[in-house]
Amino acid sequence: MKEKKTIILAVVLLLLVGVYIYYNQKIAKETKPTGKAVDIARVAPNFELKAKVSKAIRKYIQENGDAPRSFDKLQGKYLDQASYNLALSKNIEYKYLGQKSYRMRLTPKRGPIKVAKGPGTQQKPGATTSAAGSASGAPSSKLATTETGWKYDPTGKPDPFKSFILASAAQEETAPMVVRRQLTPLQKMPLSEIEAGLKAIIWGQLGNKALVEDATGKGYVVQEGTYVGQHDGIVKKIYEDRIIVEEYRRDPGKDRLEPNEVVLKLKKVEAEE
Repeated sequence: MKEKKTIILAVVLLLLVGVYIYYNQKIAKETKPTGKAVDIARVAPNFELKAKVSKAIRKYIQENGDAPRSFDKLQGKYLDQASYNLALSKNIEYKYLGQKSYRMRLTPKRGPIKVAKGPGTQQKPGATTSAAGSASGAPSSKLATTETGWKYDPTGKPDPFKSFILASAAQEETAPMVVRRQLTPLQKMPLSEIEAGLKAIIWGQLGNKALVEDATGKGYVVQEGTYVGQHDGIVKKIYEDRIIVEEYRRDPGKDRLEPNEVVLKLKKVEAEE
């Protein structure tokens, strides 16, 4: 019985070793380099050209102690004519930023070279100017591309580089301050409570007036033009037995405020026998 268990254990160990060797070889095969060459021209089409231009600029800095003020300084001695013409066809953008400092990039757009002027550079005769300005340096209010003829007129449009938060804050500072009137006790009461508290209507030469009491027994005098109710109601007319109140409520169908007249009737008091 003991020998049988030993044989079974040995077989299991052999199976585990076999599985380990199989997967170890499979992983090594998958991670092994294929040896295929990578075409750098397809991955980065302008890689070689950028490397040549960067090398020429570094050589210029080593010999002159400063970066070139313009891209044409590299032509001939530091950069061969073929690479120089290829950089122009790639629409290279070069800008002198300061002592041994520059910025260079290649764009896929077609068109003439865009060489930003640095300190000490001058506009060459016959050179093309950008659409953002004229040869005299005066800014233009209209921009146009040379390829499509599309024009942009910023007149009357908001400035995308100006903070609208600061603009609104400045407008709030200059705008006149609106002071809202404080609500009266009658404006805090619903019309049903005002009708329940309507105690009397007085006729006189100075106009008709009504007496309204609130739940605490405090009285208020109401006349034509008095604001009452919780919906900006106003007393339009006072008759001997009723008060006409006009208020505005929103009509869901028309989505706007519509006037609505409410009649507050004076309750008749029966005389005691």
